[in-house]
Amino acid sequence: MNQPSIQTLTFLFDNKTDHILLLQIAEDGPLKRKHSGIKGSIGALEDMNESAIRTIRESTGLDVSEAVLRGVVKSIQDESQTSILYMVYESSKFSGEMEPKIPGRLKWVDILTVFNLQMESLVQEIMPNLLDGESFFEGTIHLNSQDEVISSDIRICNSI
Repeated sequence: MNQPSIQTLTFLFDNKTDHILLLQIAEDGPLKRKHSGIKGSIGALEDMNESAIRTIRESTGLDVSEAVLRGVVKSIQDESQTSILYMVYESSKFSGEMEPKIPGRLKWVDILTVFNLQMESLVQEIMPNLLDGESFFEGTIHLNSQDEVISSDIRICNSI
């Protein structure tokens, strides 16, 4: 298996309206039109938290003042023998006007209807833990080449 890459996966919450910001993916392939959080790479000398904040700013135009690490999830694509370690962040402390700067469609979704959407499998698996707003979670998700979950082991590590 190749060395895993490390990325951030960040979600913004508007606590006034109970909405979550999701990206509807535009690229061709099995993820087309599915919803995800905002993904970003982490520079070799960059702090992971600062990377999550930078990625949101570069992708949406919004300024995030604080991001909270909510989980660590390893996604393994069994067929290609590749893996990504995601540092999952959330924030409700942001300002500015949204100016989409990435391919796809950014949209605010009512958290009561989020499970009615087609989501990227990774996001579908972690969303219940993310929406509880309290727990720190970690685990591993095995995916096939079509982004379908083969197996998932997400665990709550603590409850704040």
